[in-house]
Amino acid sequence: MSKVNGSIAILGSGETSPNLVSAHKQVVNNIKDEVNAYLIDTPFGFQENADELTSKLKEFYKKSVNIEINVASFRNKKVINSINYFQMIEELSNSNFIFAGPGSPSYASKTWADSEIPELFKEHINKGGVAVFSSAAASTLGVKTLPVYEIYKVGTEPYWEKGLNILDIFELNCTVIPHFNNKEGGTHDTSFSYVGEKRIKALLTKEFTNILGIDEHTALIINGEKNSFEVIGIGNVTVLNPSGETKFQKENIYNLNELKGLLTMPKKSIYKEKEKKVNLDETSQLKKDIAKLRLELKNEKNYSEIFNNLVHKLISLRNSLREKKSFEEADEIRNLLDDLGIELEDNKDSSSWSFKDQ
Repeated sequence: MSKVNGSIAILGSGETSPNLVSAHKQVVNNIKDEVNAYLIDTPFGFQENADELTSKLKEFYKKSVNIEINVASFRNKKVINSINYFQMIEELSNSNFIFAGPGSPSYASKTWADSEIPELFKEHINKGGVAVFSSAAASTLGVKTLPVYEIYKVGTEPYWEKGLNILDIFELNCTVIPHFNNKEGGTHDTSFSYVGEKRIKALLTKEFTNILGIDEHTALIINGEKNSFEVIGIGNVTVLNPSGETKFQKENIYNLNELKGLLTMPKKSIYKEKEKKVNLDETSQLKKDIAKLRLELKNEKNYSEIFNNLVHKLISLRNSLREKKSFEEADEIRNLLDDLGIELEDNKDSSSWSFKDQ
């Protein structure tokens, strides 16, 4: 496996608490160029207060971390393959800092799974970007995702959701459990992200996975370039594997090979699956191109060149549809161009365009 050049901070909870400001700043300081930061709002995208949460996170980064953070909005699956979706993907791809945080682990995992996001996260960190994943978003990073709300709040029989397996780039095979040492239950066990040790043990007996537990107000920071990791905050990081339990405490820098050795693929694995590749049809590719053009407009590039590129993309798609005898769809594109005052001239082997005489 090729060397990972970026860094990731995995937070057990308290992403905006004073205890973990240093974790945010540490990964930001790993960025060599000007910071281009984005937060992705998927984990809490279903909540009525999503806008309020976004504003609070932006304010936190401005006041406590001293950086401006933009929003890459992806709140539900319905937007996949839309122009706004591809614009969001383009913005994240060009960023060097990504944050994702609180919300629902299963909602985030299911929404991201059928998109380009998992591969984008991996590529982002591989090429040298940094990322902070907290709470719900942290839960999606491994081979499995713990559906906390469904088990703890709804009472569903314990089960695993399929995770995004982002940590595979570090050769870590595990399931991430934030809120590992939670004690809010008082008279009942709410450790293991509120689910409790009893239910986790039953779940592991049914379908085993290594566990990477992150205590509350605690961060595990993995530095791919230095092949190291450390613990920051007020708690510990705990590994549970077939051999038992291993704890890592703060104020130490460890060799990442130690964590890799503990979090290897279990001998009887049932969850090694092929990576899902996202294929784009021609219409989706056009939308992706339009999204890029939108960003170019936003960045004040040459308007005439952008417009010319867009028209040629539309003509190319129309010609492709005609070759496939999808004449109705091809005519819709011609009508669209006609409405824009653009006249097409079809030759034997190509098409050209010009503005209509007024």
